[in-house]
Order: sequence, then structure tokens, then C-alpha cells
Amino acid sequence: MEAVGESGESADSEEREIRGTAPGKERPLHHPIYTEMMALDVADSAQVYTAFLVFLDLLEARNWKDVTYKGSEELQLIYLQGCPGEQEEMEVVVPMPVHMTLSHERIRRIMECICDQSAKEFTLAIVDSDSTVVYYQLTNGFVVPEPPDIVEEVDSKQCRKRRRKFQR
Repeated sequence: MEAVGESGESADSEEREIRGTAPGKERPLHHPIYTEMMALDVADSAQVYTAFLVFLDLLEARNWKDVTYKGSEELQLIYLQGCPGEQEEMEVVVPMPVHMTLSHERIRRIMECICDQSAKEFTLAIVDSDSTVVYYQLTNGFVVPEPPDIVEEVDSKQCRKRRRKFQR
């Protein structure tokens, strides 16, 4: 049976209001990984919750393996490392809540502190309030994109369209 407060609402609904969560969207306060992340004591609770959501997304939705979390006291953040799919190479993922601002200097400090010295790159995971996660690959400098598989077809279609356009 649910305890009812003085206002007539249940104690659970009062707790959700304090934490700012809707019914059914409670934070995983008792999940062992979330508890361990909080114990690192290197980031605020919003950043820890963001890291936990990305951790679950990488493991369950994206099928990464060997996903671990680490805390950086210097940067005051939690970051993740793991292997995407069948790859053997470890990648670094830095979770950020959508409301947090990020400067060029902060990105450079993240690369210097947590990235491998030979490959200065990491994936930025931006988490919205509805738990949507968007991933951006950040590198030190420009990276030339892979060329399309069928260059001739793309070029010929574009050329035909241009010719038709100019012939009219």
C-alpha cells in the first residue's frame, strides 16, 4: 500500500516531483552500475545519469562489448570505453547532457586527458531529456571522408541532370 502525504498525493509522486521526473521515468537509483558511477564522485548527478543512459544504449541497443566506465577527476566527468560490434579496437565515448555547453578548449582538454596519444579522437554522446542519444565523432584535425562506392553512377546522374537543366 502506498503512503499518502499531507497534500493527498502519494509519497512516490512527491519524490518524483522533487527529482523532476515523470511517473515511469524514475532514475535508476538502485541499479548497481548507476550506484558505482555515483560512487566515483567526479561529476554531478545529471552527468552520471547521462553516462548511465549511454552505457545502457551502447550495451543493449548498439551491441558494444567490453564497455567500461571511468571517471576523470581533472575533467569532472565520466567517460566510457568499449568495442563497437565485432571491432577489436577500444573507442572512447564522452556522454554529455544536451543542456551542457562545450567549448573548443574543453574538447581539446578531453582529447589530451582521455584519448590515446596516437589517435586523438572520441565519440561525443549527447543525451536529451527524453533519453534520445545522438553520437558525434570528434577528431583532432580534418579527416577525409571515404569516397562513395559507385562514383561513376553518381557523377553521370548529376551530369545528366545539369545538362537537362542548362538545355532548357
